[in-house]
Order: sequence, then structure tokens, then C-alpha cells
Amino acid sequence: MSFFSFNTIGNALAAYQEAENVTADNIANVSTPGASQQVADITEAPPISASPFYQAHIGSPGTQGEGVMVSQITRIHQNSYDGLFRGASSSQYFFTSEQQQLSNVQTNFGEPNNGVNSAYSALQTAVTSAAANSTSQASRQGVLSAAQTFATSLNTASTAITQQQTSDIAQGTSYVAQANTLIDQIASLNGQIRSLSAVGDSPNTYLDQRDYAIDQLSQIVPTQTVLQPNGSALVSVNGRPLVSDTVTYHLAAPVVANSSNGVGTLVVGFTSDPNPSNPTAIPLVSGELGAVTDLYNNKLAPYGQQLDNFASSAAAEVNRITQAGVDLNSDPGTALFTPTAGQQTITAATISVGITDPLQLPLGLISTSAGSLTQAMNSADNTVSTSAAIDGNQTLLNPPAGALTGNLTVGVDGITQTFAYNTGVGGNADTIGDFMTNFNAGHFGIDATFDPTSQTIVFTRDPNNIDLVHRGLQGQNAPTPAFTITDSNGPLGTTPPSAGSPQGTAATGLLQALGATNINSIPQTESNAYGTSDNGDANALTALFSENVGIGALQTTAAAVSAPGPGPVTITPPAGSGAFATINVGQLLTIVNAATGSQQNVPVTAVNRNSGTVTVDASAAINVNDPITTAQTQTLGSAYQSLVTQMGFDTQTATTGVTTQTALASSIDQARQSVDGINVDEQTQDLLKYQSAYQAAAQTFTTLNAMMQTTLSMIAAP
Repeated sequence: MSFFSFNTIGNALAAYQEAENVTADNIANVSTPGASQQVADITEAPPISASPFYQAHIGSPGTQGEGVMVSQITRIHQNSYDGLFRGASSSQYFFTSEQQQLSNVQTNFGEPNNGVNSAYSALQTAVTSAAANSTSQASRQGVLSAAQTFATSLNTASTAITQQQTSDIAQGTSYVAQANTLIDQIASLNGQIRSLSAVGDSPNTYLDQRDYAIDQLSQIVPTQTVLQPNGSALVSVNGRPLVSDTVTYHLAAPVVANSSNGVGTLVVGFTSDPNPSNPTAIPLVSGELGAVTDLYNNKLAPYGQQLDNFASSAAAEVNRITQAGVDLNSDPGTALFTPTAGQQTITAATISVGITDPLQLPLGLISTSAGSLTQAMNSADNTVSTSAAIDGNQTLLNPPAGALTGNLTVGVDGITQTFAYNTGVGGNADTIGDFMTNFNAGHFGIDATFDPTSQTIVFTRDPNNIDLVHRGLQGQNAPTPAFTITDSNGPLGTTPPSAGSPQGTAATGLLQALGATNINSIPQTESNAYGTSDNGDANALTALFSENVGIGALQTTAAAVSAPGPGPVTITPPAGSGAFATINVGQLLTIVNAATGSQQNVPVTAVNRNSGTVTVDASAAINVNDPITTAQTQTLGSAYQSLVTQMGFDTQTATTGVTTQTALASSIDQARQSVDGINVDEQTQDLLKYQSAYQAAAQTFTTLNAMMQTTLSMIAAP
């Protein structure tokens, strides 16, 4: 029996005691976030070294062992899983944050039953009802009430977006504060890990805490981590460091900065940026902060712009018709929608109803049928055929003796346009029917029709019968109800038929042949050509709801161009018009060649808010004075529906992203936990194993001690 046996057993007791302590620590931290499994590496203790004069193992070659020892405490951790988990987790929190906020916006919009869409439908119904009974004050009041509800619903929707933007910024500020706290924590842990590693210790607990802090930081921003030789970790976001050893780079609270085109963009930069009001943006493609910037810049801001475009277009199109009409008092119509007090432009936030008196609601249109300036164009009791040739037609009161050529100059909305006519065979006015078809096709804002009962030509103001040339030339001019038609070949007067002369004077102008000489150059106004029971403007409003319009409203011309095109062309609108104030990159503009009438739809590639210009990618030449409008590609209803659809699509995308990325992150974490996670069952088995080994060593120690005591007592006996 050797005293070395006590040392061997002592080593065993110490080793198994330490192994039990490590296992107990694992069990204690089974629910601690970020805790990894630690293992006591039990190995053979170094043997007793011999010397030339002493054999370590008497009687046989070899060395005598010292039993067992714990060589080190190993942290079980697979770093390769960390990057995968953090990437999936960053995406998971990105979609979760977006889904929550987009759901709030959808709820506040109140679609499909209590939002703008239902209010817009109610407005259509009210207008249709008023068109059927235009003199009814109840019907007129119904239109005003529906218009007010429509405006209020737009105000509410705009407020929902604005409030969500404010909430988004506040949430981003909170995320930045959390991120900076974690950045400081990681830097502090880096210092502790580096110090312990330098003296050969294993900083397992600090490594767990640092990895968990990086996991949390990855939920906020997409991080990349590189472990350094000294044990510290370099943590960065898209190549820009957040933590380097113990040096920190703090994030700055998100700010709305001005981009090159003048549009406010939410960005997150660093506190060290020399321009804090307009910092260099950190590209954030995932994480909660990435959701904040993406939501503001790519969701909420476009929603707001689309809503404003819809509101401005709805107001502009409705006002274009009401201002072209007359009210029940025979007064010129006014705008139904106006901006709220103190505002210059109509947006979803500022739209309001400008008419409160139902008698002042314009539902009628000026028409020569209600006045006395046109006369029957037939001679005696003849019936006029609209398909018969005009020249020499004996059924006409004043038939031309031969082919007439000339111009009708049409004045509407502050602009003049010309209809060149020819009554000769094959000409555009050789019959009354051809004249009406070709004149109406000119889109001058007036319709020409034939009243077979009175045998008269009827000219009626029609705000829907205008084209893009008309819109562009009109520009910022407000529509008016009056119009003027001037014949270059008149007025000459007419001679009424008599018993001996059933024909009047031979017509020398087209208006004379049509019995409309008396309107030549005479402004057709509410005082000489309007009947109060007319519902033409109400019908025009009804027709508007099914027509394609430009979203948002734009009617202007090119005051200057940087180059003729094709290719990139920068367009300057008329001075002081601010025409391009709401135009954004990607919108489609229709540009009409003023000389030929040909059209081209061109995308906007750049906007300069400071100069008020836009740059387009032209497919053909653009000239000064060419009319410019937003492309008329959709109805007002479909424009709003596209916004609601996009919002629903974005919300569904976020919801799907939450599901898929949560599942992916969970799957990766399960794989990670299967390697370095703490399993209570396994740890319990290990604890029992180490306890049994400890008890065996302790029993051996007790036996050896008893034997030693017996031996010593025998030696000591006399």
C-alpha cells in the first residue's frame, strides 16, 4: 500500500467533484437565454516521472499513474449555426414588424365596408339619383352629403398613414436605443473575453453572453460577425463596423432626410456622421430597423402619395365638370371640392367640400337648345335629312350655293381651337351628320347634335368631350360654363322665306347653313342659353366615374426642354405653375405633339423639386408648348382599388414572411440547440455518473484510510 494511492484517490475526488459542479451549472442554466452546454474534459493525470536512480513502477518497466484530472472545461458551441440563425431571425423580425404596422393601416382604412371605397360608391349613387331629378333639393343635398362623407373618409385615411409614419419613426428610435445598448454590451464582453483568453483561461460564460447579445442585435439590424485571433468579435452591418474589439459605433435615431429629388426619405445613420440631419444611410435589408425604413419609404410614403394622387385627381375631375356647369340659380358653377382653409393644394388630408347650398350645386350645362339664337334650318315644312348633302339642299332654309370652306373657332376654358370645315363632296361637313361627327371628334368641349323636333342644330357644353391637347393648353385655367363659336365666313344675316321665295339667302358660312348664324361670335352664357331644368352636368358627372383619368391630376405644357429627344429630356413647366410638384419617378406622362397630334407615353426618370423640372425618357421629339398630362390609364375607382390591393398584397407578403422565416429560424435554432443546447435528461445522467464515480473514489479512500490506521496500530503495538 502506497501513500501515492491517497493522492490518486484525491485527484479522482477533485475531478469528479468539478465534473459534478459543471453538470450542476448546466442544469441550473437550462432556461438561461444563450447558455451553451459546458463539459468537464476528464483525462488521465500526468504520470509520476522516474529518474536514473529511481524506478517509478517497482518490479516492471513503465510509469506510475496519478489517476484522473479535469484538463479543461469545454464550451460546446458550433459557430457556423450562428450566422444562419441570425440571418433567418433578422428576416423574421423584419416581417413581424412590417406585418404588425401594415395590419394597423389596413384596420384604420376601414376597407372594404367603411372606408374611402364605400364613400366613393355612395357619391356615385347620389349623383345618379340627382341626374334623374336635378331640380330636387333633396337629391342635391344628397350629393353634398355624400361628397362630405367622401372627403372625410379621405381625411381619415390620410391621418391613418401619417400617424403610422409617426409611430414608425418612434419605433425606429426605440430600436436604435436598444441596438446601442447591445453594442456597448458586446464591446464590454469583447474586453473581458480578450483579457481571459490572453492568460489562457476559457471565458465560456462571457462567450455565451456575447453570442446572445449578437443574436439580439441581429433582430434589430442584419449583422455579420468575424471572430478575431485575440478572442474579440468584429460585428458589422453591411460592411460598416458596429463593434471592433472594445470600440463602439453607435447608430443615430432615424431622420427624414431629403433625397436628390426632394422627396423625404427615412434613413438611419451613425452618430458620428458629420451631417446628422441628412446622414449617409446604412443599407438595412432586414431586421426591425430595416422594417422601419422599408415601411416608411417603400410602403407608407407611396401609399400616401397614391392616396393624395387619387384625392387630387378626384377633386380635379369633379371640379372640371362642376365648374363647367351652372347651378339652379343659373349662375356659373363652382368647385365642389376645395382645399381646407390655409391650404393651397388638394390632398387627401386637405380635401373638403366647397359648396354648402344645394341650390348652388351645378347640375346643368349651357346649351343652345334652351335659348332663342338658333332657328330651324329647314325651309317651309320640309324635314331635314342629316345624311343629305348640304350644298344646294333645297330642304334647307339657307343652303350653300356651292362648296363652303372656312373655320369655326371654338373658345372653351380660356383657350381657342379651330375646326376647318369643307361642305364639298367628301368634305368633313358635306352632310349635317358628317359635320356633327367630325366636329365632336375635335374634342373642343362642345357637342353638336340635331334636334329632329325643332329641326335645329344644338351646341351643348360638354366637359367630358375634351382631349389631352385641350387639357394641356388649358393648363391651370379654371373651366368655365360658357363657350363661343365664331365662323370665319360670317355673320352675314339671313333672309326669311316668303310665299314667293321659300328659300332664304344662300348660305356663305357653315353656321348660316345650320341655322345658327345668331350664335356667331356671341358668348353662350347662362343668361342666353340655359334652362334651369337641365341635368347635363349631372350626367357628365355620372359618366366621369367610368372614364379613364390621369392619376394624379396634371394639365400643363412644356415651357422649355433640355433637348428635343428622343432620349432623356428635362422638361420645364410654365413659370410659377408648380405643375410637377406631385409627380414622382416612375409615373407615366402623356405628351402630345402640338403640331401633329401624335402622342407618346413616357416614364419619369428624375424629379428636381428645387427647379420644378422632370426628366423623362422620350421615345419621340418633345417640343416647347407640347401639352403634358398624366397618362389616362385607369378610372378613379380602379386607381383607389389598386392602392387597396397593393396594401393587401404587402400585408399578405409580410404575413407569409413571418410564417416562413419564423419556421426557418426555429428549425435552425433547433439544430443549433441539438449541438450546444443543454438537455436536462442528459445532464441528469451525467450527474448520476459523476456522483457514482465520486462515491466509489470516496469509498476507496475510506477503505485505504482504515487499512492505514490498522497497519499503523500494529506497528505501534509493543
